[in-house]
Amino acid sequence: MVVGPYMHEPDADCQHYRAQPANMAVNIDLNQETLKGKLSEGCDVQFVPCKIEHDGEAEVEKFFNTYVREEKNDEEGKEEKVLKGTLRGYPLSGCVIDVPKGYTGIVLKETRPTLNSEESRTMRVISQFKQFTYWNWDREPSRGDKYQQAMDWAEIADVIHGSE
Repeated sequence: MVVGPYMHEPDADCQHYRAQPANMAVNIDLNQETLKGKLSEGCDVQFVPCKIEHDGEAEVEKFFNTYVREEKNDEEGKEEKVLKGTLRGYPLSGCVIDVPKGYTGIVLKETRPTLNSEESRTMRVISQFKQFTYWNWDREPSRGDKYQQAMDWAEIADVIHGSE
């Protein structure tokens, strides 16, 4: 399963999105019928900076979320909430990041495993989300983190290129 904050601004004409890295194509099924109702199901997306060799269900609420605590961080004179937790004994610091207005985060699942790196991959939408929790191992989340910058850039790009 591929889980991550992929961005898509849905429109009536968009049926598929195709990304093409070096030697393979990734086809993502984004038709409107697939997207209907997925947001109401709710999705608790946790972006943890590690590779987990598991492809299936996990009791995140029972074994992870239960132990997450909220602390106040008063850096630079403004009070912000910081989440604290652990994963396999390693400390984590995190924050909840909202998907920019007008965008929707999607969770994708590969329809079938590929046999080699040059084979096309096809993924389908299994859920949508409007916010996700971003975690760091070695420092508290900040505006300098890549995912926070990506969310900021989406808003900046909309101001620069958006219609009024």
